[in-house]
Amino acid sequence: MLIRRGKDEGWLTLSSDAFATWASLYAVDFKHVKPGIIPGRGGALVATEDLPGSDAIKALMTVPKDIILSMERVHEHAKVDQDFREVLESLGDFGRNNLLGHRTPRGAILTFILMQASMSCPHLPERVGVHSPFSDYVKSLHLEMLPTFWTPSELQLLVGTTLAPAISSKLKSLHREYELLCELAADTRWFRLVQDHLDFDDWLQVDAMYRSRALDFPEIGHCVVPCIDLANHSAGERSTALYEKDQNDDAVLLFCPGKNVKAGDEVTITYGDEKGACEMLFSYGFLEDYRESAEMIFLSLTIPDTDSMRQAKLNFADCAPGFKLIDTGDGEIDWKGEYIWLLCVNEEDGLEFKVARTVDGSGEEIHVFFKDQEIRGGAAELYSLLGKSELWDVYRLRAIAILQSRVFDQLQVLFSSQEATEATLHGQGTDVRGQPFEQAMKLRQLEFELLERAYEDFEKQKVDLAESDRVQKYLAQMTSGQDAEDDFS
Repeated sequence: MLIRRGKDEGWLTLSSDAFATWASLYAVDFKHVKPGIIPGRGGALVATEDLPGSDAIKALMTVPKDIILSMERVHEHAKVDQDFREVLESLGDFGRNNLLGHRTPRGAILTFILMQASMSCPHLPERVGVHSPFSDYVKSLHLEMLPTFWTPSELQLLVGTTLAPAISSKLKSLHREYELLCELAADTRWFRLVQDHLDFDDWLQVDAMYRSRALDFPEIGHCVVPCIDLANHSAGERSTALYEKDQNDDAVLLFCPGKNVKAGDEVTITYGDEKGACEMLFSYGFLEDYRESAEMIFLSLTIPDTDSMRQAKLNFADCAPGFKLIDTGDGEIDWKGEYIWLLCVNEEDGLEFKVARTVDGSGEEIHVFFKDQEIRGGAAELYSLLGKSELWDVYRLRAIAILQSRVFDQLQVLFSSQEATEATLHGQGTDVRGQPFEQAMKLRQLEFELLERAYEDFEKQKVDLAESDRVQKYLAQMTSGQDAEDDFS
């Protein structure tokens, strides 16, 4: 636990005054804001003067591009730090892609943060690495309270929520990443010096530091911007500032036109207005006090083992195996997910998988057809073809019935675990801290309400679709044994 030990012993900490000196040294320009403390919210950016609403765009802070922690900055540092260059090269694809093969700076940036933290450790037998602005910046970062650090008893509070499988999957992924790092970097000088001081908790720490601060910056991509990362989150109209890249490629924090902030009040940004309750708690460790809806829930779907086309469909699937329930904010419930259509059609509907030899004869290719029309665009194209079919209402009815059943199953798990969750002892002297308990209970309430509304909405849609002329005609033809599409126009 190198990072946790460094925070406890003080060699990986930076006081507020020292951080201000650090920011000044690297030319961070605090124009109308400064680091501060907001009771109940901790560190924040606060206004140093009254900021009256106007249509003029006012720059609140500028952060030089040289201290934006991005993939570009990581590679620039590798040019002057032989120890880190050796580590970065050892990572191979892990330094460029995630475990699913998708392009991301994550592996390289997390390893860089970990190495910067280890450079300050006084217990290493030799010095390692080259000092950079981030060697001190990492000292300013506090230990996070993300659910990946919750105790087993605290994680039990999430049973029935969509966060429970997300955290389980995340922890497994983090374990694989850490094991991969140890394997790939084993022969580097850095790893040989620090391996006796590192453990999995350190990878959890750098993941939390990055995940809770990463911004998707224009033309830079995912990165961490020191000082702007002090700004707390407020969604929608509550946020008072936004971030951009200026003509010099520096990061700039801009005051939103029409807002009013008094001197000493907090200046906030949005971490993403479309983030649901589950994602907020997952990535940032809190739910907003004013949040009244889960907003979005992702529920997984599985293709039944009884489906003779199951394996072929799994190979064909090019989208997330589930669907999103969305609170549109106007009293309506929407949903999105192309995977559902793979559960709605089978061979008797015209779905066909054909095996063909490759041109050079070296292998086989799977070609997918719906009613003799080849599908080259994945599940999205299948959805498009179904939408043009005379049986569209039938497919929609099948989809809604499957979705409603999945929502019901989730409600059952959530409801059946509620009594035990509410009775969980928490607070001082227990294995469950007060904050995780409160956050888990709020998430449970918000998700239950959205699921309940979705179930009722799906019931109405089922009734409407079942009464449609096309569905009634289809059912009559099925009963009489006719081809479902005979004379269906």
